[in-house]
Amino acid sequence: MMKRLACLLLLAVAAACSTPTTPPPPRVAVWQGDSTGLLFMRVIATDALRDARLTTPDGQKILAQRISQPEPASSGSGEGWGRPSVGVGGSAGSSGGFGTGIGLSFPIGGGGGRASGQSTQVEFALDPALLAQYRARPGDWLLELNFGSRVSTLAAPPLP
Repeated sequence: MMKRLACLLLLAVAAACSTPTTPPPPRVAVWQGDSTGLLFMRVIATDALRDARLTTPDGQKILAQRISQPEPASSGSGEGWGRPSVGVGGSAGSSGGFGTGIGLSFPIGGGGGRASGQSTQVEFALDPALLAQYRARPGDWLLELNFGSRVSTLAAPPLP
């Protein structure tokens, strides 16, 4: 029984080590500026953002007016995400029984990038009509994020 458990544990470690890591998808928050027509986005990703563009439902492409220098993103609550971990627990029943256990967690399939990354602020200048269209139907717009070695395209996030 112990040999089987040891073999399974070794297989899990080998799978976790040999799986190619792909960066997690970028996280994006959006808000409207005080002046008319400015749309701001905060992009958090493992790589530094090089440029960004919005694509309207009719195919018009709008390049970001300004992109800030990337800063280290705060780790927030996901500090241990994607790392191996160990847990110890115990339980007691009303009939006097007691049990203990040890849990091992090995991430499979990459990950590990959520705890840190680059935070970049992006600014788009939209005319009032386009901003109204964005506010009404943001899911119809696409956000294209260029990280140099890869490009991520996702539905534009809604304004709060």
